[in-house]
Amino acid sequence: MGARDILFLIIFFSALPFCLFRPMFGILMWTVVSLLSPHAFTWNIIYDFPWALLVAVPTLVGLAISRQEWRYFFSRDVWMLVLLWVWFTITTLRNTTMPEFQHFSADTWFRWGYVSKVMLMALVTVTVVNTRERFRWLLIVMSGCFGFLVLKAIPFMIITGGSFRLYGPRGSTVADNNDLGLALNMTVPIFFFLARTATNRRMKQLMMFLFIATIPCVFFTYSRGAMIGLGAVLILMTLRSRQRLLLIPMMMLAAVFAVFLTPDRWQQRMDFRREGALIDGSALSRFNSWTYSWNLASDYPLTGGGFEAFTPPLYIRYAPNAMDVHGPHSVYFGVLAEHGFVGLLLYLCLLGSCFMTLRQVTRQALRWGDTRATEYAAMLKFSLIGFMITGAFLGRAYFDYYFGIVVCVVILKRLCQFDLAGIGVAPVPAPEHASIAHEPLVHARQ
Repeated sequence: MGARDILFLIIFFSALPFCLFRPMFGILMWTVVSLLSPHAFTWNIIYDFPWALLVAVPTLVGLAISRQEWRYFFSRDVWMLVLLWVWFTITTLRNTTMPEFQHFSADTWFRWGYVSKVMLMALVTVTVVNTRERFRWLLIVMSGCFGFLVLKAIPFMIITGGSFRLYGPRGSTVADNNDLGLALNMTVPIFFFLARTATNRRMKQLMMFLFIATIPCVFFTYSRGAMIGLGAVLILMTLRSRQRLLLIPMMMLAAVFAVFLTPDRWQQRMDFRREGALIDGSALSRFNSWTYSWNLASDYPLTGGGFEAFTPPLYIRYAPNAMDVHGPHSVYFGVLAEHGFVGLLLYLCLLGSCFMTLRQVTRQALRWGDTRATEYAAMLKFSLIGFMITGAFLGRAYFDYYFGIVVCVVILKRLCQFDLAGIGVAPVPAPEHASIAHEPLVHARQ
């Protein structure tokens, strides 16, 4: 056991008691473990410990013995999340008893357990994060996990000249370069809007630096799906944001960087004009997986094949190319294959519900002159857009980070409800210089 392992063990186990007495600390610690996987930076001797479980247990116990306000817990988004979880359980129970799916039933139950833990902690986060300060810290920690990876990648990109792909920590949810690109696309708008709402000058500068630095990091994941998602997010942010004078130069700088400062290997991969670029092996594999997903769901339209339904025996039955066995290559086709058309409908309804909530928050915030709430709503909206567009080409349907953004949408709405409860006076504009840590999301005369 090396010094790095010992240091990690000391810090980790010293922090666990705080999870029991401070469930909010446990939520932040869970966020770091699930998104960043800090144990991945240690050696193999402690790599396989159940670190997330060690954090979740004291956090749940602490929540059980503490007094929490449940008045605003239940909402449309929460019910959609619970309903989706219930449907995942139904498809797992049904499909693991069917002979054609029993050859991977153990994998199905394992994946169900993983997704259930993610959804349980998402609901716990909704319960615990009930103040403006806690909401802000949650956003900072979520984005900070990927900010750390960006800062870590900068020297590597400079030294190698971008000749090698960027990967996340081994064994983490972003270990693959495509998954890392997805996560960074979801984080780009968070960095930008946290910089806009920060009142501390150093925090504003740090977030703006991370916003700028994340763009070349997405480039050097070498993920074409991530590049499409990044372009869509930046264009939509430019069209819908009031900070066009800042975003337009950023987009021009990114274009110049892509054309003149990227290595030939990157430009060849991203050059869709070359012969066979659009229909290469990767694209054919995606078409094969998507066709397989549609054929499987057509035979089992209600419940699909269950978690981990992408197996060689099933590919022989449903895929055009039975030898090319891959994952779904899409969050949508993945849910379709594994949970049927009903599961996909519930999954899309959750996304739609989040956008409806953000629209409601924006209208409410504009009515009461709360500029910060509108910034937060825009931030979460663009982060979800980054997930939707990039995820169309990546099989990360049950991404911890995605459910974390959904949770932030629920919390933002609840905070607005907290501030509006009992207010019966006319709204007034929010002071531009007020501190984000002490300023209510909705302002009213006292």
